[in-house]
Amino acid sequence: MLNINFWNIAFTVINLLVLYFFMRHFLVKPMRAILEERKQMVERDLDDATRSKQEAEQMKREYEASIQNADAEADKIVETAKARGTEEYNRILAQAKTDATKKMEEADRTIALEREKALSDLRASVADLAMVATAKLLAEQSGPQNDRNCYDAFLSQSGENHD
Repeated sequence: MLNINFWNIAFTVINLLVLYFFMRHFLVKPMRAILEERKQMVERDLDDATRSKQEAEQMKREYEASIQNADAEADKIVETAKARGTEEYNRILAQAKTDATKKMEEADRTIALEREKALSDLRASVADLAMVATAKLLAEQSGPQNDRNCYDAFLSQSGENHD
């Protein structure tokens, strides 16, 4: 049968209490410390993740705003470039028209001078040809016989006019 001894029960209870305190001190406390550390580490990681997520969302908003600003600025730059291009085109066109007008006026003056020179040369050539022709005619028609015939013809015409 079972023999129940008071001292046996007391030592068993004491052993259990010692075992309990011993396990609590050497097993449970370090386990709780480890679990607490892990809990704090997980909470820090979660906080860091939340903070990183918020920072990422903020950066995303800033990036989107930056993209919108960049698009607006690009449109502005394109418009400015178009305006400058149009102004430059108009300036070049006006300059080309002015240059063309000046060249046409210069060409007209040159043509007029060339025409005057050609007419002057032509007049001089005609005068020279007339002188040469006159000299040739005079050379052919001069002489004593021709002079007498001219004098007689003059006298006959003068006599007819006096009658």
